Amino acid sequence: MTFSNWAFKWRSYAPAIVVVCGGFVSLLFVQVNNFLLFHSLVEFVSVLIAAAVFIITWNTRADLESRFLAILGVSYLFVGGLDLFHTLAYKGMGVFPGAGVDLPTQLWVLSRALEALSLLGAGAVGLSLDAREDATVGWTGRTLLALVSGYAVVVGLGLGSIAVGWFPQTYVPGSGLTQFKIGSEYLIIALFAASLGLIYRHRTAFDTRVFQLVAASILLTMGSELAFTFYVDVYGLSNAVGHVLKLGSFYLVYVSVVKTGIKEPQTTLYRTLARREAEARKFKKAADYSGHAVLITDRAGTIQYVNDAWVTMTGYSATEARGRTPRILNSGVHDEAFYDELWSTILAGTVWEGELVNERRNGDQFVVHQTIAPIFDADGTIQNFVAIHDDITEQKAYQRQLETDLHQSVTQLQVLARVLRHNIRNELNVVTGTAEMIRTEASDDDDDLAAMAAQIIAASDQLLAQADKQREIVQFLLEPSTEQSLDLPAVVDDVVRHLERRYPQAAITVDVPASLELRTVPELEQAITELVENGIVHATQDTPAVTISVHSRDQLVEIRVEDDGPGIPAAERQVIAGEAEIDALLHSNGMGLWLVDHIVTDAGGTIRFEDAAPRGSIVTLLIPQKQALSDESGPSEPTATAR
Repeated sequence: MTFSNWAFKWRSYAPAIVVVCGGFVSLLFVQVNNFLLFHSLVEFVSVLIAAAVFIITWNTRADLESRFLAILGVSYLFVGGLDLFHTLAYKGMGVFPGAGVDLPTQLWVLSRALEALSLLGAGAVGLSLDAREDATVGWTGRTLLALVSGYAVVVGLGLGSIAVGWFPQTYVPGSGLTQFKIGSEYLIIALFAASLGLIYRHRTAFDTRVFQLVAASILLTMGSELAFTFYVDVYGLSNAVGHVLKLGSFYLVYVSVVKTGIKEPQTTLYRTLARREAEARKFKKAADYSGHAVLITDRAGTIQYVNDAWVTMTGYSATEARGRTPRILNSGVHDEAFYDELWSTILAGTVWEGELVNERRNGDQFVVHQTIAPIFDADGTIQNFVAIHDDITEQKAYQRQLETDLHQSVTQLQVLARVLRHNIRNELNVVTGTAEMIRTEASDDDDDLAAMAAQIIAASDQLLAQADKQREIVQFLLEPSTEQSLDLPAVVDDVVRHLERRYPQAAITVDVPASLELRTVPELEQAITELVENGIVHATQDTPAVTISVHSRDQLVEIRVEDDGPGIPAAERQVIAGEAEIDALLHSNGMGLWLVDHIVTDAGGTIRFEDAAPRGSIVTLLIPQKQALSDESGPSEPTATAR
């Protein structure tokens, strides 16, 4: 610092120094001539400073950056109140006749202890929160009211203990201070020292000048308390020195809080604005680089912020959007009930997510996937909403295009399948009829010709059966199924009766419970039929044997079909297990098994293959045992099963 700068700063402080020195000399003069007047002046000025500190803190609580100063400001209301009682109870004031000199000393100890604990608490709590960027404690009316209420309870208990005589004696006329008073002063000094250490540790949270003033105030208070451990006479010199140091301490608090808050608000305001502007730039950069369109509104839905991606997506500039509502994007596609449901969700504090059809500034419609989340303040009240938009117009158009290709393909395949089945059936009828004529007209001596005709007829019948199976598979895949309550014993009984009429040579054994109701897809009956018929038609014995057994355990129904045939080919098992291409199955005789697998999968179950002993195969269907609907529950909508 140059000499000229130093001289300028000295001249700026000179009036204040003159005033302080003059006031100090005046107080010394008053103290020598009238100690009671001196004491009253010092204490009343201290009380006024404490009241001013509280008033400024309370009125600037919304903009006060330091939680330390907020706690300290509230505490000075009660510290000043106790000092006022101490002044009125002082010897010679006559406000509390007969109270003696112990009462003001007790009130002094209580006031200084409250001040020391408040400084320590402000340092431990306030400065810790000030140092955390993610701290969410705000000085709302509710928070400060709780703090004021806490102080009121503590002060009330302290005054009550003095009133009922529980508070220890602090001064004995003629002998001076008690050991409790002296010990309390040293303890209070230790508390002030601890608070000074905390403040020094967090000194970066302060403006440099504010830190220096608060630290100096604490040091003066410690000196004041030390002086109050020596006096014997309440009008003595040590008592006077302690009061002067206390007045200086309060004045420094006034300078750090009141003067900084009133006379120098521009610096604090500019510093706050600069920090918030930097945070806003940081947020804007993060929002712009996020790759999503971001919109922020207040609780009423008024737009406060949009990022560049939102501007590009909608065609509205940020200036055009601010102050308006998201209804500027309303396309008219969604009704009021849709928006009512959206608003009721987010106003309840829940995140809303869904798709909307919006309209750009130029009138073009576009589809967005939107997520809207509420933003809460420290009290848990919704203050804002943030909406994240993803433009999915191209994806939706591509999806519609795929669905239209798919629909056309399915329609064409259905037509082609019908034509193909019709032509195959017509041609095979010709082939079968011709083969029948050949077998009939073949002479008894030409057994080979009759046998070949019989093979032609059997192959034709098999091809017709496969064409019918293909029709069943296509119908199953294209038509949605619905779950129903099935009487499983009755289903098995129907299957057995049907197949016994068709294959009278077969021996079908049944082991099924007398009563078992299962809620599943009705095509399960077709799956059981396919398995039993497969075991019959592929048998090499004259009397094929098939066993159907049903068991229910662990929320599963096991439907087991066992035959004594040649077994299921490995290629067909591999296709069902997903270990081979589907072409291998479709070129075999196992389309029925493939249909069974799809039905079981549709029912939410699984299929299992085993080899029977000494020969044959075992196919087990494991179907979930869902709760069947009772008649008392009334009719219900059938459950659609996806393909």
